[in-house]
Amino acid sequence: MQTIPKKELIKRQEGLQERLTEKDIDLAVIIQNADLYYFAGTIQAEYLVLPQVGDPILLVRRGIERAEDETGIEKVVEFKSSQEIPDILAKEDIDLPKKLGLELDILPYQTALKLQNVLEVSELTNVTTLIRQLRMIKSDYEIKLMKRAAKPLSTIPKLVSENLEPGMSELELSAIIENHLRQQGHSGLVRMRGLNNEIPMGVCVAGDNAEASIKTDALCGGPGPHASMGMGSSQRKITEGEPIVIDFVNNYQGYHVDQTRLAVLGEPSAYLQETHEKMANFLERLSEYLIPQHSWNEVYEEGKKIAEELKVEEYFMGYGSNKVRFVGHGVGLELNEFPFLADGLNFDLEPGMTIALEPKLLIPEVGAIGIENTYLVTDDKPQNLTVTSEELITI
Repeated sequence: MQTIPKKELIKRQEGLQERLTEKDIDLAVIIQNADLYYFAGTIQAEYLVLPQVGDPILLVRRGIERAEDETGIEKVVEFKSSQEIPDILAKEDIDLPKKLGLELDILPYQTALKLQNVLEVSELTNVTTLIRQLRMIKSDYEIKLMKRAAKPLSTIPKLVSENLEPGMSELELSAIIENHLRQQGHSGLVRMRGLNNEIPMGVCVAGDNAEASIKTDALCGGPGPHASMGMGSSQRKITEGEPIVIDFVNNYQGYHVDQTRLAVLGEPSAYLQETHEKMANFLERLSEYLIPQHSWNEVYEEGKKIAEELKVEEYFMGYGSNKVRFVGHGVGLELNEFPFLADGLNFDLEPGMTIALEPKLLIPEVGAIGIENTYLVTDDKPQNLTVTSEELITI
């Protein structure tokens, strides 16, 4: 069954073709799964060949029937070897490219070299930025899916309240939430672009476990169950009074929505209660900056100003070597999409961007405190897609 409307696919393909023309790129070959799905509506293909002008060709090694069923692309060709690609192009009256566009940010060198040799290409160029710029503006179709992805996250406070009890580990609490999300349609996979960007569905991290450093550019990822994972919830028991970060991503039909809420087992301290309220106010104020009149960098700089005003700048987005220099990121078919609300990125916000905004504090011997929502940038004010209660979850 076709997964993405054909008109939607054609608009995306034509959008990339316009960019190929602007950059004088003769042909793009799309291989990475998130990009394949975006342009073809299936990940069952090996390659999507998109010429600067003309119809795309989907090349499939095995399971062509499924690929044909899922995609809206008319030309689906079965092949056994990359050596066949020149003949396939010739049959479609497509010349061998002089300048070939590939996703060189993630493509193995051997694959890029193979395609360069097979197609006798004189110049390779990276089309990743062109693709990510296209994908960062969501269509009405995509926004609808992301709103649906946000719905199961709204029940997390109730789920935690009903299940969290003394003696429970981070991992046990995380498993309850993961099971709930899977039953509500989560695909079980979180896609994050980049080499070794392997992350779980979400994390429950209690107290100073949030201080565990991780090599992924993120805050309070937790130590994970084992060194082989490197991040996530652990077998550590949750103790009364400590902040519990509940940071989960829901992936519905490929589209991700990111949300963080805070919980505590037992009576929260006055400090925890006050700091949580302060960070709720922080998020509300900073979210007002998600309008087209501001740049990515300006949102980050405004976050720093608010942190200074609230006298939490020392722990804003981490401390010491754990500090990160961003306050939000785009979400969509991948968890780390454009835009990045980060230091030095002076590009304008645009309507249709979907952004996870996550001002957080990482406090030594306390843990992490903060809230994260996913917002849609509009012509006017931002729309919060994650409508979950932001109250401190107290059990």
